[in-house]
Amino acid sequence: MEITIEKEQNLTPSSETLAAEAGKLVPEAHAPGVQWLDVAFFGGMRIAWNWDDLLQDATSAGENLNLAMAGLVLSNDVEFTAHRGETVLRQLGFDEIKSEYYLLSTQTRNKISDPARSFGHKLLEKDGKAYHVFCAVFKGTTTLEDAITDVKSVLDGFYEGGRSCTESLKEYINRFEGAKPENTILFITGHSLGAATANVVGRLCRTFARDEASFIYTFASPNYETDGEWNDGKSYPNFHYYTNADDVVPLVPLRLPPRFFSKIGKETLFRYDTMEQSQKALFLRAYQYFRHLTFEEDTDLLGLGLKETESLGFKALKNHLCHTYMSFILSRLADKEMDLYLTK
Repeated sequence: MEITIEKEQNLTPSSETLAAEAGKLVPEAHAPGVQWLDVAFFGGMRIAWNWDDLLQDATSAGENLNLAMAGLVLSNDVEFTAHRGETVLRQLGFDEIKSEYYLLSTQTRNKISDPARSFGHKLLEKDGKAYHVFCAVFKGTTTLEDAITDVKSVLDGFYEGGRSCTESLKEYINRFEGAKPENTILFITGHSLGAATANVVGRLCRTFARDEASFIYTFASPNYETDGEWNDGKSYPNFHYYTNADDVVPLVPLRLPPRFFSKIGKETLFRYDTMEQSQKALFLRAYQYFRHLTFEEDTDLLGLGLKETESLGFKALKNHLCHTYMSFILSRLADKEMDLYLTK
C-alpha cells in the first residue's frame, strides 16, 4: 500500500522531490511543528509524534505509519519491562499510567491467563472542547506466565483474556471525570499475544466507545474469536494489522470448526520474497541498524544462542519479533525518509 500526500508549501525541495518520486512519505514527518521523540527500540530510533489532530478529529483516516511505529515501539518495550513501556507512554504525553503485570506487587498482580497490559491517559483540547485520549498496550510473550496464557488463550480464541482486559480498560476510563463516548479516543496496540488481545479488546470496546474514535494497530496477531463475524474490510476501518508472510504465529489457532477463529480489519502483508530489490535493500538496512547484522548474518538472536540459521525454530522466531516488523514498515519509505527515523 502506498501513501501519497499533497504538496505543501512548508516541504523542503528535497522532500518535494521525494514525495513526487516515491509517493510513500509519512506526511507527519514533515508537518510544521512536528515533535521528534528518541525512543528505546533495539538500536534506538526516533518517531514523529504529531498525531493529536488525527486523534482529536476522530475520523477514519486510513493507515497512519507514525501510529504504527509508535504502536510497535510500545508493544516492543512492554515485552521487556512494564517500566520501559511506561517510559514511552510518558514520552508520548500520557500520564496516570497503570500497569497490570504478573510479577508486580500483590496489589496490582493479575492472574496468569489474564494478559499483561499498560494503560495511559492524556487530556487534549481543541476548539474549546476537551478530549480524553486513552492508550492501551497489551504484552506479547516473553515469560513463562505469558506462555501459559498463550496456551489457554489459543483454546478460546483469546476471548476470555480479551474480555477481562476490556473490563479492566473500562474501569480505568471510568476513573476520569468527564470521559464519555463522545469525547473519548482510544489507541490500542500489541504484538503477538498482545496483538490478538488488543483486537478482541478493540471489538468489545465498541459497546462504550465510538468506532471512528478507536484506533487499533497490531503486529503478528494470531487468529482470534470474532463472534462469527467475517472481515468485509469496511466494518472496522480503523483496525490495522501487520503480518509477515514468513511468520507462523498469525496462522494459529487454525480456522477450523466449531469456532472458526479469524481476523478483522485491514491487513498489511509483508512478503520478502516478492519485494522489489530496492525495498529488500531498505528492509535489510533497517534490520542491520537494529541488530548490527543483516538478516542472513543474525545467528545469535537476542542472546538466545540460536546458531542454526536454517532451523525452522530460529527462522520462525526471527520472523516474528518486533524489530523484523519495524524493518518491514520502514522499508515502505524512501531511503532519505528512513534517515529521519534511524538516528545513528
